Amino acid sequence: MAADTDSQSPIFWERLRRLFASPNRRDPEPQRPFVIAICVVISVTLWASLTLQEEKSVTIDVPTEVVNLPDDQALTALPPDRVQARLRGPGLQLIWLVFNPPRVTIDASQNQVSLADALSLSNQGEVRVESITPQEVALPREPRAERRVPVESRVRIDLPPAHELLQPPSVTPDSITVTGAQSIVAGLQAWPTDSLLVEDLRDSVQTQVALVDTLAQLVERSREAVTFTARAGKFAEAQREIEVEVTGVPSDRSLVALDPATIRVRYRVLFDQLFESQRAEDFFAVVSYSQIRTDTTGYVRPRVHVPTDMMIRDPEPIPARLRYYTFVTE
Repeated sequence: MAADTDSQSPIFWERLRRLFASPNRRDPEPQRPFVIAICVVISVTLWASLTLQEEKSVTIDVPTEVVNLPDDQALTALPPDRVQARLRGPGLQLIWLVFNPPRVTIDASQNQVSLADALSLSNQGEVRVESITPQEVALPREPRAERRVPVESRVRIDLPPAHELLQPPSVTPDSITVTGAQSIVAGLQAWPTDSLLVEDLRDSVQTQVALVDTLAQLVERSREAVTFTARAGKFAEAQREIEVEVTGVPSDRSLVALDPATIRVRYRVLFDQLFESQRAEDFFAVVSYSQIRTDTTGYVRPRVHVPTDMMIRDPEPIPARLRYYTFVTE
């Protein structure tokens, strides 16, 4: 085998010499772009192999990981999720660490942790830590606490003209269980949802809304999302005539007459219930006898009673005040 290798070596160098030889009439013109490309590749390879063996320094961002936190304790402040480490070692190993950074393991059972010690490079050959920023982190802890807090909806609703919400929007569940450091959990008034805009709501909507982590993962919560529900409908304005009844009049002592005895009521009603509201019998107005007995102006204000099974809003009596007359009987 050694003899074969020695015999092939002069042939290789002879062919390489011919590639760089000046063209002549007998030999075909060499492919110079191909030759140049080979030279560039060889040069880059030689440069890289020599350079990557040299010692270099590089600064990289290293992620952190908190471990060994006691079950009955919780952190009141988190260490930085990434730290800057300046490393020195062979170039090839540093390139590997740039794209595959090591992890700083922070032991939460200690009050103070040296990050240089926590950064393990034992399997990285000749690479060593020149500096790390910050050098140390504190791990303040408190007893772990748990409580129930309400969910605060941050969902906004855009309604088209003449449409209104049928009832206040709701979230399900309306509260969640949170767990964390005692002082942080005690100060929580509510847990907000993500901001969301529901556009052009005409009927009903039910959607999942994420809960926002406003405490940078210091507090654990029992749910990641809640269900938001809202109902809307189209409303119309209407009017109708109703009678005014005087209630609580002692029948053996006096009679009361109102002027006028009927009034008009202007109101808004769900469009689907418009015609039904015009015929409903339990749509009336009342004035109590006690109002008249305590009045000093000569006028009383009727109270409008609307059907409870209809979506009627803002009933307005016209006129708003009524004159009254009292007849005393023998």
